[in-house]
Amino acid sequence: MTDSVGKNNYTFYMPGEERIFFKYLHGIVFAFLLLFGALEVFITKVATADAVFNALVLVLPVYGVVLAFRKRFASEVTLDFNSRKVRFLFQDERGAILRDFQEISKVNFGFYLTFVMNDARVMVKRPGNKKEIFLLLNPVFKVDRGILSIN
Repeated sequence: MTDSVGKNNYTFYMPGEERIFFKYLHGIVFAFLLLFGALEVFITKVATADAVFNALVLVLPVYGVVLAFRKRFASEVTLDFNSRKVRFLFQDERGAILRDFQEISKVNFGFYLTFVMNDARVMVKRPGNKKEIFLLLNPVFKVDRGILSIN
């Protein structure tokens, strides 16, 4: 999940299963629509139009929520303590975005590390070595732990 690339560079990665999920999201949604529609037609014997409508009602709200939050997830975040910059790497057309440490107002330290800036929030999965990561981030950023403890 995290790597010490150089002496003062640290990289956080999105887990592989989340990367695959976001990469093939449209196909996964289409497969669930077909699955729920087919199951309803063959098991409950409802009309095809009703089955398609019910499948849309079940799947599209979840799809909408995932699409809304998908833009917030970075596949890789690299902290360069020498140049005091953060590099966010996204899987979509945005590519890599470079920001100074001063542009990050705080880091929310929950299940995901959320880098809060004036114009955006970027999330990456928090690694398992949470105490080490907290001690790494706390001197540089304002770290909001929320209700989670470090112990």
